Amino acid sequence: MGLLDFFKSSDTHEAELAKAGFEISSCSQECDSCTSSFPSSLKLSDGSDDDLWGTTKPYGLHIVIPTNKSDWPHDAVSGSGSFAKKVDAWASKSKINFGASDNIKVTVSSLSSLELERDPRYMDGNTGDVLLLPFFIWIKNLEVGEVDEALGTIVPKLVSFRNERLTKLPSDLNTNFPKLTIETDPNLAYIFLCSHRTRDKKCGITAPIMKREMDMYLRELGLYRDFGDDRDGGVSVSFVNHIGGHKYAANVIIYLKKSGKNIWLARCKPNNVIPIIDECVVNNGRVWPEKIRQVQKFQPVDW
Repeated sequence: MGLLDFFKSSDTHEAELAKAGFEISSCSQECDSCTSSFPSSLKLSDGSDDDLWGTTKPYGLHIVIPTNKSDWPHDAVSGSGSFAKKVDAWASKSKINFGASDNIKVTVSSLSSLELERDPRYMDGNTGDVLLLPFFIWIKNLEVGEVDEALGTIVPKLVSFRNERLTKLPSDLNTNFPKLTIETDPNLAYIFLCSHRTRDKKCGITAPIMKREMDMYLRELGLYRDFGDDRDGGVSVSFVNHIGGHKYAANVIIYLKKSGKNIWLARCKPNNVIPIIDECVVNNGRVWPEKIRQVQKFQPVDW
């Protein structure tokens, strides 16, 4: 890609972003006062000749499965037990209409759960919890044998409730599944970083550094939330398994609850952390076209 082509693509992407409901940030994507950096031994391509736009496919639902881990087997989902494998199998055959892309993304994550540490069913991988984004809904205590029926019943209802702009979930949502706990998530945003060292050491090195910088700045803003802190309006930063595009490390996936915006950034570094949180999270989805792999604007949820 030549220089002229770069400016042409940037102009095109600005128009596409505006059409999608995203504002272009007028702020620098780099923090001049930030001193943290990746190790000098880590060789990352600056990708100056690559156009990031569209390098990942849109999707209508992202299912995040807690594992208490930051690294996983090469095939992370299959290697995380029968529960994760069953959820992935359901997603691959689901025909739910989300109003945009019908694709479903399934990842395992470093999100924590007390049950993972103390409940034998969770430790054996036969029972688990799932976070459904962009719905900001948790389904907990879901058993392998109930995955198909429960997700096939509850997820379409969530789509309908979102379309109806309900401000509170119906109390009878789990009538057919009395063992399940269905909860709204109190966070205003989620940020996910690929930390899958087994797939690529770059992610295993870059993600912890990015998370540390994000957590420190979120503490300054009063937005940091650790496991067990259920106060409303926080931002959770967690690791996920391989999400495609290791050459674009560090990948950053952001979900904003109130606006329904989903932002997928790439080639992020520690000096991008403060601008990312200020512009993409606090200022509700302002972005830089040259760092975008994908943006989506879902109908926001009000619960």
